[in-house]
Amino acid sequence: MLLALRDADSDPADFPSDAFMDEPDPATYRQAQLSPNWRQWHKAIQSEIDGILQPDRADPVTAFPPGSTVLPSKFVFKLKKLTDGSLDKFKARCTTRGDMDRTFYEEAETFAPTPQLTTFRLLLALCLKHRLMPYHYDVSQAFLQALIPEDERYYVRFPKGYIHPKGYVGAYMKKALYGHRTSGRLWSETAHRFMTDRYPTLSRSTYDECLYIGWIDTQLFIVLIYVDDFIVACADELSRARFHTDIMSTFQATYSGVLNQFLQLRVDVQTETLPTGESYPTRIELSHERSITDLCAKFSIDTDKQPPRSPMTEGLSLPIPSPDTIDRSIETPLRSLIYSLLWLARTVRPDIYYHVTYLAQFCHQPTVEALTAAKRILHYAYSTRDYTLAMAIDSAAPQLTAFCDSDHAGDTATRNSVSGYCLYFHGMLIDWWSKKQKSCTALHSTEAEYVAMSEACTSALAIYNTLTEFFPSDELITINVDNSAVQTLVTQRALSSKLKHIAVRYHAVRNWCQGPLRKFTPVWIPTDDNQSDIFTKALPITKHGVPIIDKFTARLLDIKDRRVKLVEKLRAAEAQQLHAQQQQLQQQQRQDEIVLASLQRQNLIG
Repeated sequence: MLLALRDADSDPADFPSDAFMDEPDPATYRQAQLSPNWRQWHKAIQSEIDGILQPDRADPVTAFPPGSTVLPSKFVFKLKKLTDGSLDKFKARCTTRGDMDRTFYEEAETFAPTPQLTTFRLLLALCLKHRLMPYHYDVSQAFLQALIPEDERYYVRFPKGYIHPKGYVGAYMKKALYGHRTSGRLWSETAHRFMTDRYPTLSRSTYDECLYIGWIDTQLFIVLIYVDDFIVACADELSRARFHTDIMSTFQATYSGVLNQFLQLRVDVQTETLPTGESYPTRIELSHERSITDLCAKFSIDTDKQPPRSPMTEGLSLPIPSPDTIDRSIETPLRSLIYSLLWLARTVRPDIYYHVTYLAQFCHQPTVEALTAAKRILHYAYSTRDYTLAMAIDSAAPQLTAFCDSDHAGDTATRNSVSGYCLYFHGMLIDWWSKKQKSCTALHSTEAEYVAMSEACTSALAIYNTLTEFFPSDELITINVDNSAVQTLVTQRALSSKLKHIAVRYHAVRNWCQGPLRKFTPVWIPTDDNQSDIFTKALPITKHGVPIIDKFTARLLDIKDRRVKLVEKLRAAEAQQLHAQQQQLQQQQRQDEIVLASLQRQNLIG
């Protein structure tokens, strides 16, 4: 406590130093008091409480009415950093235990939509196609700006240890508080009312309720809402200025300018300027470099060791866990590492997606082998942390191009096949996945490819419907498959007797590839050109390394060859060392010449 009192009297300009930024986030109010950053945490706490106790949000109370339901609360502390590792802000969020509210709610009354990551990447792709600049707005204390119906309001007790200067012990909430079951729904409805009231010309997507697309004064305008983040895409500065005025006058929001950070992703927007002075994006890169570095520090990865050249050994098949090999002591770190890697793989690192999903099945039965394999993936991700998911419009490419593949009986434990899929929008990767075919066991490779193609068409069709909802088009989706038998099966009129045992749900692909419901054009390609092969198995080093990524995923990842950089660095070091040796030799020669001249003068004098 002495440390807290000492720091409380310090100048805020002294915080935070680099050492304090390395401090772990406090888990409790008491830990925050004992933290070297107590001054900043206290300021963040008071700012949060002041925001809650605004007159239109809550009524402070000094005592709770007898018999009333009072929900406890706690502070959640987070030192937020920018993508370059520098400090953003100290954040203290007051959350309530919404699960302790005994009021019964139907499922429909607690659901709040959240956009898919595919929708976010589709938004960026549309920005490149239609020359729209993406801008970012962050609504402060978003849930506290959503009104609670009078019959659903509740009391909240302030977190344990916190003492309000005026003696308040809690509040009667008029607006939603983080942690309650209905808060997400109330904020979603508030944001939707804002969009429909201020922008009636924008339409809400049927397939992703967080996406709004329309035209304002003949100019395309797109808005994506991710909880409290608003991503606005427009080409007209007047439209953006109007939205800026509307959102700032309705909510307490922060304007970050052109999108540069989203969900811990670093977003690099490269632009060109028109003669009129307006800018438009030409290339967008997404990366997770800082997150990978932080994960390596968290899980004690020795980054000085020689990194692996691939995420996983070719053909790796871990044994089925047995009671003797299951180690419950590593269950928590294994889950944490796998979930972190899944986030990387789902956002910007498709090259490790299969490997992470394969290890995810060991989360409930942890083994040392699984943890070692997961750490290898993280080490590989660190050695390739400068890989970026690059997006640039390819006007010659079809609107939607899909690739699908399968590895027949690829799971040696269950003998299930593995399906892989990726989807491009005008040459820009926007969707991918890898998963086991659990609902059926393919008897041969053609069946596995047939099922994989059906699953791929289902995913691609969702993107197609989202696009055609706002941009009508008759262009068919090109789906590439490396099995000619499957191409024949999905286009022939009669269903082969060898496929009648497959579940009916997978035969929908035949209706999508022929007849009046046709949406796809199946195209056979060689296996070496199938970019979805990386999502079905652990490829050998010669295929997963830089040569194969250049060949298979030329548009999937923007590769910067670290090996070339290493060679250049070694050559530069050798040249520097040689130069230093030459200078040392020249200096020695000069000294020898001076000594020799001195001796000669002595001899002459003598």
